[in-house]
Amino acid sequence: MPGLKKSNEVNLVGDLMSITILSPVEDSTRRVTEVRASTDVCLKSPYLKMIIDDAKDRNNITLVCTEAAIVWLAHLHGLSSQHMRELGLHDVSVVAVWEVIQMWVLDKKRNNIKAFDHAVGFARVTKYFVYNNIGFIKERKPKGIRIKTLHLTPNEFTGPVNHARGGLKTTLHKHIWKKAGNVLRFNTEKCDCWDATIGQYLAALVKIDAFPIENAVTRSSFQAIIDRMKEFKYDYTPACPRCRSIDFAYVVQLTHQAALSYFDGLCLDCMDRSKPKSKDLDDEYWRINANVDHRWDSRCRTRHGQPSWYVSWLGREDVKQKLLGRDRGYVADGDDGEED
Repeated sequence: MPGLKKSNEVNLVGDLMSITILSPVEDSTRRVTEVRASTDVCLKSPYLKMIIDDAKDRNNITLVCTEAAIVWLAHLHGLSSQHMRELGLHDVSVVAVWEVIQMWVLDKKRNNIKAFDHAVGFARVTKYFVYNNIGFIKERKPKGIRIKTLHLTPNEFTGPVNHARGGLKTTLHKHIWKKAGNVLRFNTEKCDCWDATIGQYLAALVKIDAFPIENAVTRSSFQAIIDRMKEFKYDYTPACPRCRSIDFAYVVQLTHQAALSYFDGLCLDCMDRSKPKSKDLDDEYWRINANVDHRWDSRCRTRHGQPSWYVSWLGREDVKQKLLGRDRGYVADGDDGEED
């Protein structure tokens, strides 16, 4: 039986109900924090209401996880930033953040409200993962978390972001290879320098670790590869006019620009609209999911291009392809959607 160590007392809004918060056991000791909170406010939280209703004494309940519980209670009571700082709630551990997220998700799900409906933040986070992670995005729980029920829905996060990584890889490869591929495919019999021209080009890319893309992405993030393209130098002078006419530095510059602008993050609005609400897809469903004047973000809170719409899609694949077919400006960049 671990010992108990009395900690501080936090008064939120007055002496209305008592909440005892126990920390995890550390060195055979639990820290105990007593919180005075508003019964009415706590009952508005389905998560806390369930605990209060099951308690023997509705005016005295016990929670575990000190930091997370206090952060959650402070959120429910709408504490000011100043009050939060006074309680030391501006610096919390990653474990506490994860536990607060669980409380939030449980609350939102019990209210049948979509959790974390922050379109701009969601887009930024998912874009960051696509460009800055090395390898596939995987779901892992932080150390110290024993919760088994909290998981990310694969088709709403890990699947789409990995799909976007596949499209970004394809975009990089296509732009890097197109000019070189044309030299190798056409009129090589009329040119004595095609092999040296392409060899020097690929060697310059290998020198900055930007080619082959399939190998580079196993040890570098896409952002690192894109940044290294600024270091590209092509010093070879081809013998024939055709090969000399290719500005490989400009090719790499365009590749750099295309890669940076390829993906704008997942779009919560596109995800919500594309997810069928019933088995029958009516005219309204087709209308709200179609592009407007070749723009795929006209009904969204964030600005984004077609790739973000494409990987955010949660509806039927055949419907997505039909919507793409209606858009004459559609270019199938990165439709493979997978990394090798």
